[in-house]
Amino acid sequence: MTLHPIVKSPKRTRLVALALLGLTIAGSAVAQTTIKYGMAAVSASFSSTLLGGAVPEVFAKHGIKLEITDFRGNSNNCVAAVLSSAVDVCQLGASTVSDAVAEGGDFRIIAVTTGPASEFVLSAKAIAKMNGVNAASPLDDKLRAMKGLRIVTTGPGTPNNLAMDAALRRVGLTVADLKFRSLGDTVAMIEGIRNDQIDGAMWTVGALSPVIADKTGVRWVNLAAGEIPEISPMPFVVTMGLNSWITKNGPTVTKLRAALNEAVELMNKEPAKYSAAIKGKYFPQMDQAAWDEGFRLALPAFFKGSTIPKGGWDYLLKMQSVVSTKDYSKASYDKVLIPEAQIK
Repeated sequence: MTLHPIVKSPKRTRLVALALLGLTIAGSAVAQTTIKYGMAAVSASFSSTLLGGAVPEVFAKHGIKLEITDFRGNSNNCVAAVLSSAVDVCQLGASTVSDAVAEGGDFRIIAVTTGPASEFVLSAKAIAKMNGVNAASPLDDKLRAMKGLRIVTTGPGTPNNLAMDAALRRVGLTVADLKFRSLGDTVAMIEGIRNDQIDGAMWTVGALSPVIADKTGVRWVNLAAGEIPEISPMPFVVTMGLNSWITKNGPTVTKLRAALNEAVELMNKEPAKYSAAIKGKYFPQMDQAAWDEGFRLALPAFFKGSTIPKGGWDYLLKMQSVVSTKDYSKASYDKVLIPEAQIK
């Protein structure tokens, strides 16, 4: 019996190659690593991550699929969820992480996503009593004029509170020189300004736009725009996980960082396109003008490369040490940030 070699025609060879290519592409599309991703809050300052939910193909290109959990402003629950492995990583305020590490938590930061993304908005009534100081006045005059005002933001030790204290210290004041109380509800802030219950608030840029639109409030100082330069390097929002998970999932961490970085690039390159996608997915009921302004104002706060210089991290720890007796040596730059999140 004579065995004849199988002769493949060029056409058959091409068809086989295309079929194999199709299998390869299909396989790569399925081979996504799902990350259980917690978020302390859902707001414009978290947009680079929200893009992963609104336009999943951006993260899919890097082999990442996000399974997002919103902790609705509760950073402590964010930390607890990482500890219990309910989520793999969580995005939250930088100071919460350094506090947790100082208290013995084995956490590391894999990405530093934003710097100060907040602004002071004061009531028009409060400004009218300032003897000539107004929104066009020099920065230091505006900060001094806040002495004794009823101002709200998040509680002591949070990034907003630390940045507020740092801003006031620029002119020899502290939070203690305000009639301060903790508040994290933007609806209450807006109504409080409108109804003369508070004199102002510090919150994520754009979130208080309704009072600016109806002229009951005035944008006073914008940290996201770098109006207080010494505060600009300070980290506000970071993504962290347990050291054990990070060590075990090095390639996944690298892919996640690449996806977050591309999200920032895309938002800056085509802001209208990606702003619309994020709003449609996560903020469909929000006033369009308020969202547009908030997204635009928040963009400069995103760190390109998800990295931070040592000076920026040291500044955060310095401000925390002013208001806390904790030992932050365990949360030092080289110990708490993975090498890829550092700038050497």
